[in-house]
Amino acid sequence: MIRLPFSGQTAKQALKLAESGLEPKRTAVAQADAARNRGDWQTAATFYRQAVADNPARTDLLVQLGHSEKEAGNYDQAETAYRKYQGLHPRDVDIHVQLGHLFNRKGDLKTAFIWYEKALKLSPDDLEIARHVNIARNGSSRPGLEQNRRDAMRLVEENNWSKARAALRELVVENGQIDMIAVYANVTKEDGDFDEASKLYGQYRDYATAFNPDSLEDVEVQLGHLHKITGDYRSALTFYIKARNLQFERMGYVDSTSPYEREIQGCISEIYTCF
Repeated sequence: MIRLPFSGQTAKQALKLAESGLEPKRTAVAQADAARNRGDWQTAATFYRQAVADNPARTDLLVQLGHSEKEAGNYDQAETAYRKYQGLHPRDVDIHVQLGHLFNRKGDLKTAFIWYEKALKLSPDDLEIARHVNIARNGSSRPGLEQNRRDAMRLVEENNWSKARAALRELVVENGQIDMIAVYANVTKEDGDFDEASKLYGQYRDYATAFNPDSLEDVEVQLGHLHKITGDYRSALTFYIKARNLQFERMGYVDSTSPYEREIQGCISEIYTCF
């Protein structure tokens, strides 16, 4: 059974508190976590900034702030948060990896390689980090490839789907930049080629299963979006439920305000129009 935040008598008590105005104010950390869980990265970043100010001893909040800023596209702010945490915890392996991921996302493979290599020195037996090092090394050592990644991401930011798709195909298919498969699949969907996008999401699932299990939720969500666009709400519902179940496995609960629940309810409304 999926545990939701309130149920039965607890829900009634919460409603009474809310109506009476006596409900305790949620902390910035709680609001930040809730926004993160529903994928509202800009709001999450705003509340994590407040949480960091309110809880200076909670240095872990800097990492969550960095993640939220990165996902919101605020790369400079993400770097600031990550670097502050790294300065306080210079031997933390994961923060070096996260800085590598950040620069990889920006298309700066040379700097990504530097951070991945630092992480590998701290954890020399980590095969996943070694894989990131090799990918970044190969990319940064090939003239023009790093700039091609940046150019492709610029086209994505401009919503120039056709040109972005062509650029990403060259990177992923011809240059082996498989870490960009998710972006390539999303852009292909936006370009209107749904059959090809479905195949690419299958490759994205294979990549996530092998190298980044935390991305499996996103795979199912994106497939849900794809089928919803085509009007196949029953298939979309199936994928959104898979995403919700993966979130439950990862976190131990499902927030009733999560985007997965909203998508599920939206699909149910479309399927069962009599309700």
